[in-house]
Amino acid sequence: MRHIICALLALAMLLLAMPASAADPILSVVKKRGKLLCGVNGQLPGFSTQNAQKAWSGFEIDYCRAIAAAALGDPAKVEFVPLTTTNRFDALRNGQIDVLVRNTTVSLDRTVGTGVRPAAVIFIDAQRVVVPKTMNIASVSNLDKQTVCTLRDTPYEARLQEWMTDRTLTVTVRLFDNQDALYRALYDGQCKAVTQDVSAVAPTILASGRAGEFTVLPDVVGKDPLGLHVRTGDDQWLDIVRWTHNALIEAEEQGITQANAPSLRDNGVPVERRLLGGVPGFGKKLGLEERWAFDAIRAVGNYGEIYDRNVGSQSPLKFARGVNALWNAGGVFYPLSFY
Repeated sequence: MRHIICALLALAMLLLAMPASAADPILSVVKKRGKLLCGVNGQLPGFSTQNAQKAWSGFEIDYCRAIAAAALGDPAKVEFVPLTTTNRFDALRNGQIDVLVRNTTVSLDRTVGTGVRPAAVIFIDAQRVVVPKTMNIASVSNLDKQTVCTLRDTPYEARLQEWMTDRTLTVTVRLFDNQDALYRALYDGQCKAVTQDVSAVAPTILASGRAGEFTVLPDVVGKDPLGLHVRTGDDQWLDIVRWTHNALIEAEEQGITQANAPSLRDNGVPVERRLLGGVPGFGKKLGLEERWAFDAIRAVGNYGEIYDRNVGSQSPLKFARGVNALWNAGGVFYPLSFY
């Protein structure tokens, strides 16, 4: 009996010592707090930056707002938390953020046995290398025995080293903690080249006003499916984040936009009304209001609208949809079934 009592007391003390975020469902914590804590890059034009008035914008920012709208009914109830490649996963695991939207590749190494789960892939990217045009080179192979710079705690270094080794070449890699330091080193001539995803390289150099001085080499060093990540252990929250993304994809496929969502919720065909909450059911399954998807789409539009506004045809980046188009337009994005 004495052993049983001691064990119960120890368990009670352990539970008391656990932070609320570890014991309570994340949705409950978010609702109690009154806002979503969303991890972003913060230094990446087109994806997440602040203007002179400290207003946030970008692809990642719109995803944060969509999740806040789905979970809380208000896209403004979100705090954007800038993170580095080094601290992003710790911030997610220890509850500093509720969801990691920062440009982060979904990989086995990061998501198996790490306390981190991938919720959805939201952007397909590729690792490339950028060099000054004055180097007059056409391939990564020409960087043999040169210094290439990249970010710490990313797969970029290992991939580049492997790519070079496979070709009996060598390269020296210098690592940096953040985007600003990395590109200062490139502009100052400390690095012969920089390797990152195209989605990071292109907007950073374009924003510097020096795009005419650099070229992105054609070699693809690695493929990078960028995704939404959540903490392990909360299936409801995983479902909310995953299905918010799928609602944005489904909305584009069905032609539901930020502008026409109100009329389609009441007067659309059954598939439109179900998604938008005109026919109840989906919200209850997720533990949300029936209008969760409607609120997300009304806040930021469908996936295509988010893409075009921030990185596509309506943005300075002018990224073609390419592989990031819907399945019926030559891309890979295909919404999971809502039925």
